Amino acid sequence: MEPIFIIGTERSGTNLLRVILNSHSNIAIPHPPHIMKNFFKLEPLYFNLSRDINFQRLINDVVKMVELHFYPWEIKIDKDRIFREVKGRNLISIFFSIYDQYLESTKKKRWGCKSTFMIYHVALIRQYYPLAKFIYMVRDGRDVAVSGKKTIFNHYSVYYTALLWKKEQEIGIFWLGKLPKDRILLIKYEDLLSEPDKMARIACSFLDEPYQENMLNYFSTNEAKKSASLSAAWKNTSASIIIDNFGKFKTELKKKEIDLFEAVSGQELDYFSYKLSKDFSLSEGARAKRIKFRFAYLIEELFLMIKVQLQSFFTDKNIFLRLKKFWFLKLIKILRYFQWN
Repeated sequence: MEPIFIIGTERSGTNLLRVILNSHSNIAIPHPPHIMKNFFKLEPLYFNLSRDINFQRLINDVVKMVELHFYPWEIKIDKDRIFREVKGRNLISIFFSIYDQYLESTKKKRWGCKSTFMIYHVALIRQYYPLAKFIYMVRDGRDVAVSGKKTIFNHYSVYYTALLWKKEQEIGIFWLGKLPKDRILLIKYEDLLSEPDKMARIACSFLDEPYQENMLNYFSTNEAKKSASLSAAWKNTSASIIIDNFGKFKTELKKKEIDLFEAVSGQELDYFSYKLSKDFSLSEGARAKRIKFRFAYLIEELFLMIKVQLQSFFTDKNIFLRLKKFWFLKLIKILRYFQWN
């Protein structure tokens, strides 16, 4: 069956949707090791992948990265099988093969990927899976900015979060208009919280899967409990849905931060019907172009990064796995660069 891709922006409720769908007896969606995000820019450093030695080296490095993932997969990936069975001599074929092996280990019928960064690779995915299903998850970007200040999985400064959110919504809006309605589904985080049963049924209908009552008991599954135990950023996955967990930006962002976010991403907020804090028309979106880079934003980003990263040493059980993966990728980049040159 065609695979499922949950795309959008980090901290938009995609992990919640993942554990809900993963509770379905037919669907397997592991926590993503972000294969394409981490290796897409590195792929050219492996040079000519038609040569066995180069392609095998790429397979080995990708598999090692998955093994070091800070959300451990409980399977042993067969590298020789990847080499034999890939659809093509490229990174995305390795990605597909790894997910195929994961699916087999679960005994389910179809796999899904919750790497939101796959929003950048929709066209490439469709070359191999023309019938792939995409669930585009959107959350009020101002709340994404609130979450970003506290977690390690996104930008920290409101300015940088706004730039990223705007960019990824522009891509998502493009695909909403480009793909047939039976290939892409928009789910707003706020709707998932306020009407979880309805949105789960809509998702199942879109995926051509029967709705199963147990899906909203996702928090009792081993997957949800594992998620919550590893990082403070995922603690809510082991609890029932918090129906009013939105609109936090109204009290947790300063007025100037809200104004800044809306100046950068007002058009996209307006597109998704998120009410702005002041009167705003689409023509006024041009004001965002007048915001020039300020050194203060960079200082804020660095300060918050250090603060949150230090806090994670005390709150996240997987902190050392995350560091091992981080330094492995840095080492790979250096080794392959000098090898290529």
